[in-house]
Amino acid sequence: MAERLNQQAPVSAEEVLKTEIILNQALIDILIAKQIISEEELMNCIRKIKYEQEKMVAGSRKIVSVKSKS
Repeated sequence: MAERLNQQAPVSAEEVLKTEIILNQALIDILIAKQIISEEELMNCIRKIKYEQEKMVAGSRKIVSVKSKS
């Protein structure tokens, strides 16, 4: 969602990340203000996603040994 002021200049990863953070915070603020979700629900969801991602990363780090036939 980073807006380019100059079509010739590339948008840096830092700019994209900052824009994404601002966008996410704005959406969270609106959802909580409109009481669509509570802060507790948000935190529970964040914890769940973090746990699932950590579990997935840990699973991808497992070493698979292949026994050679002697």
